Amino acid sequence: MEEDIDPGLLSTGPPPQETPRGSPPRKPQNDLDDSDSEGADAAVAAESEPESESESDDDYTNETLSSTITREIQQGTYVCLVCTSEIDHTSKVWSCRSCYRVYDLDCIKDWAIRGSSTDKSSKNWRCPSCNIATNKIPSRFTCWCGQVTNPTNNPLVPFSCGNSCTYKYESCIHSCSSICHPGSHPICGAMGPTMKCHCGNMQKQLPCLITPYETGWACPDPCEVTLCDFGHKCPRGCHLGFCGLCDIDINILCYCGKEHLDIKCSEKDLKECQDKDGVQWVGGVACSNKTRVFYDCEVHFEDYSCQPLSFESAVCKMAPSQVTTCYCGKTTIQDKDRTKCTDPIPECESMCEKPLPCGCVCLMKCHEGECECHNYFDVKCSCGNETFMVPCKFIQDGHKPRCTHKCQALLNCRKHYHREQCCAYERVAQERERHKKKAIRNNVRTNFEDDIMSLEPAHICTRPCNRLKACGAHYCEALCHNGPCGVCLESSNEDLVCHCGKTRIEAPVRCGTKLVCHEQCVRDKACGHRREIHECHEDSVNCPKCTVLVEKECNCGLKSDVPGVLCSQDNVSCGNICTVAKSCGHPCLRVCASKCTKDNIHDSSTICRAQCNKIRKSCPHTCKLKCHQNKSGRSKDCDVTRCTEMVTVTCECGRIDKKVPCGSTRDEPSNIGNILECDESCAQAQRDRALKEAFSFSAEDSKKVSDQDFIYPDSIFETYEKQTNWCSRVENLMRAFIEDYNLQLDNGIKSPRRTFHFQAMSKPQRAFIHGLAETMNLYSESQDPEPKRSIFIVITRLTKLPIYSITEALRLRREALFEASRSALTSEEVSNTSFNALVIQDVFFGITKEDLGNALARVVEDFSLASYVLSWIKDSTFVFYSKELLKAGTEEYVQELTKLVSIVRSLMREKSLAFDCKLCLIDEEATIILKTEGRKPPANENSSAGSEKQSNNIYDVLGEEEITEISMDGTTEPALDLENAKKQEDSQEPENPKEPEITKEHDSTSDQSLQESTTLESDDSTHVDEAGSEDVSS
Repeated sequence: MEEDIDPGLLSTGPPPQETPRGSPPRKPQNDLDDSDSEGADAAVAAESEPESESESDDDYTNETLSSTITREIQQGTYVCLVCTSEIDHTSKVWSCRSCYRVYDLDCIKDWAIRGSSTDKSSKNWRCPSCNIATNKIPSRFTCWCGQVTNPTNNPLVPFSCGNSCTYKYESCIHSCSSICHPGSHPICGAMGPTMKCHCGNMQKQLPCLITPYETGWACPDPCEVTLCDFGHKCPRGCHLGFCGLCDIDINILCYCGKEHLDIKCSEKDLKECQDKDGVQWVGGVACSNKTRVFYDCEVHFEDYSCQPLSFESAVCKMAPSQVTTCYCGKTTIQDKDRTKCTDPIPECESMCEKPLPCGCVCLMKCHEGECECHNYFDVKCSCGNETFMVPCKFIQDGHKPRCTHKCQALLNCRKHYHREQCCAYERVAQERERHKKKAIRNNVRTNFEDDIMSLEPAHICTRPCNRLKACGAHYCEALCHNGPCGVCLESSNEDLVCHCGKTRIEAPVRCGTKLVCHEQCVRDKACGHRREIHECHEDSVNCPKCTVLVEKECNCGLKSDVPGVLCSQDNVSCGNICTVAKSCGHPCLRVCASKCTKDNIHDSSTICRAQCNKIRKSCPHTCKLKCHQNKSGRSKDCDVTRCTEMVTVTCECGRIDKKVPCGSTRDEPSNIGNILECDESCAQAQRDRALKEAFSFSAEDSKKVSDQDFIYPDSIFETYEKQTNWCSRVENLMRAFIEDYNLQLDNGIKSPRRTFHFQAMSKPQRAFIHGLAETMNLYSESQDPEPKRSIFIVITRLTKLPIYSITEALRLRREALFEASRSALTSEEVSNTSFNALVIQDVFFGITKEDLGNALARVVEDFSLASYVLSWIKDSTFVFYSKELLKAGTEEYVQELTKLVSIVRSLMREKSLAFDCKLCLIDEEATIILKTEGRKPPANENSSAGSEKQSNNIYDVLGEEEITEISMDGTTEPALDLENAKKQEDSQEPENPKEPEITKEHDSTSDQSLQESTTLESDDSTHVDEAGSEDVSS
């Protein structure tokens, strides 16, 4: 233990006291008290108190820490901070080396092992008094100086060994001369060594406290050391080290003798100089002038900077004796080439290759003058992301190319990125970030604030933070930083008082201080009702809303006494929905809005979110987009987007059907009405069906009726019998719609209206329209959900009007069923009937109807066949007959055909048009071949029934191939087959000019036609419910 003992207890007088080094002189000895002064921080406050105050205190006021510890231990009143028990001269103690606090040895040992300050990871513990960390656990009981273990009892100084302390002072060469003592060591009072002054002329000895060991001392004598050859003396006094250079200003002539310059004496460099006239002087500095000196040739010269010159004429450096090679030095110059210095020096054809300061060689041809480097090198830019080819001179000048890559490094604020082009520190920042993340993953990173010390200067954010502080009134003025902003340092000089006045915070009040008052709020409500029980609050916070139930008027004003409404509730709704149409056509749909009822201001169409549902112009479907009539940046036209509704397209025979998107746009037509191409399976199915119907006769077939009775399906007849009036109106409307379409085509209208929309109707009514549309080859489709599901029809290329109306077909069906059993044509009658036409069979591939007609025209001219007709029956079969003579069946007509058959057969084979031509018997409509030459009709047990089926079966394939064309006068004619029609379209010579031109464009008269096509007339609309009853809608 290294504390001093009070000298008054061991000696008759105090030790000599000296002033510490660097401190003012102390008072005389007779003015000091008997205690030692201390230089340690642990000295008690009694030493520093004024003398007047110390005289009024008790006897121990001026004691040092050492004497206080000794006195209290002798009296048994010194307290251990660990166990709070007293320490006396019989205890075993340990003293802290920093604060000199004394503890019981067992207590401090237990504290070091199990104390709250013990850090088991670093094996350190802290003193309970000064909190100094120590890594050694006290285990020995020693004297104060530590020289003796288990010291004997000393009644004068407890726990002292009685020897000299011998503590070595850190600031001098002496040791503590006091007896082993507690507390801090007294100031050294010995005399210091004898020291010379800085210049060494004087010496003296001072007390150790004031001896300047480190700085030394200076005498009052001047230095007087000669500094230069001009005899200048050192102007400084006694000092350490060299005197330095002479700084006296002098005026001296330059080397060339043109200027006198003022310089420091130490800057001169004396040299002997002379001019052309032999005048000599001593120059000491070089001026900025240049002197031109000519060679002995008096032609060439050289400019020298200010320096001592020799004016003897030198040999010209361009003389033939001086220059023996070309400029590059590779070729020797002949004497005959140059005779004087003014002759040019020849240049050789070699490369210069002189070494350059940059380390390269000159790549130019042998030349005059200085060499320049023209080499190029690949150099990376500052950030290292790009490589550029730059000249060597660019590199030697210290430049680096810069790319346009922007730095991606995160600045120290962790908010902004550098974004500087070609940053040289980007890769350093990336490497730093990788190490940082690795340390975080390994859980070895402890201090995040040290990043700023290792951060690159370029990546320190210099933007102002400018974020709102926690006070909510002031902004952070520091540089952009990571983490929360500091507390607001603004304050107010006024007291902070709550509204009720019962809680107060006196000034100064820091900005952002929240006043919390737990008293009841005393504010009255504006409505006059009772106050809600709540605590006092700031004026910016509203009181709880009034909860009294009252009657109020709704927003729209339709109800003035809505009951059970909170007094504080402003929005009162009665639930009434506004149905007024906006400018886009959709209803307003505001719920109980005062603007609708009182101000007549409805919801704007610009924010309408309803589905458009307007009928498109390019197709009959409705627009499925959100309302876009008055939307900024969006077109009002529904046809700018492609229609995605699925439609059904079929082949011509109806066997193949396919679901495809409608696909209509403003510039592209709809796929509705498109005809798929029939494949071989379709033709095979038609032939099989025709053969089955031709040869499958039975007794039941005699009961079947003719083709015209089966134009409409049975479901149409059943609905018609139940809803005769409504079905008749619908049929008449659809017939008038198709006839109007044909009339517009005949009048030259390019894009007549071909779509019609019905009103919403029930499912049986829609089924009737679907069946009727299928009969007329119209495209029909239902749209919209129930109960507003409606239907529309579209005219296609295959659209046709039935020969009979539903009423006539129903009547004929009933009559045919009555007559079918007794009017049947027998096979014997067919056998006895003469031939009435020619059949051309197996027409070769690629032969068209026009080819056959042109060939027959030259042959028929020699025969008396008026108004002959060439008609296609099926596949590669055509019939040739006369319209006028077909029904008459005269013998002359039969004879003409008999003569013609062999001629036509030869012609067909000679021209390679067809394989055979025979006589045949056809029905009056020229649709069925009843028999041919050399072939008998099929026999049947019931010949009459078989004959009837042979001529009148509506399912015969030939009858199905007939397409009815609609004309202006209502008559019908058989149309051309599909194959010949396609060939005629390729040759741009259609067979039948009256065939309707089915287009996919919408009616140009859009507004009126669209309005007419959406609904039926109100007085003609009926609804059929599930039971089949009629319901006339308004």
